[in-house]
Amino acid sequence: MKTKEEKLRAVTEDIRSKLPRLKELEKGCLLKYNDDFIEICKKMPKTSKFNDNFYQGFSHDDICGHWFYENQIEDLGYEIIGKEPMLNDVLEWFNKKEFKTELTGQGLLYAVIGKDHPMKKAISCRVDLSKPYLHQQSEELITFLYELL
Repeated sequence: MKTKEEKLRAVTEDIRSKLPRLKELEKGCLLKYNDDFIEICKKMPKTSKFNDNFYQGFSHDDICGHWFYENQIEDLGYEIIGKEPMLNDVLEWFNKKEFKTELTGQGLLYAVIGKDHPMKKAISCRVDLSKPYLHQQSEELITFLYELL
């Protein structure tokens, strides 16, 4: 049986693959360099007509800052991971999967699975609306989403 973290990782990867805007280089985007994760904190304007935009990021252990140019990210060995999905991204992901969904004001997420999905039924799960990021949500919701992959 998979852990919550493994299920979350799988769901997050699927959401990022369906929503390319989550991998755009801007504040909040995660990069991976070797085994260190770096989060972009600033996008700086072009310094001259010859330079691309450059970014400042900090590693998750906050030991050091990193500066890099947009056109050098992959050449320097950085891997673009993307931004952390939020609940609005989850709803957009549902639409990309062609599920009919509704999130009520009381925090109940309903999904009607299409005719091609093996579950072929309406299902629901509780969502904590006070926690906007997917990784902050309950194991129940993560499992719910994982089963829809």
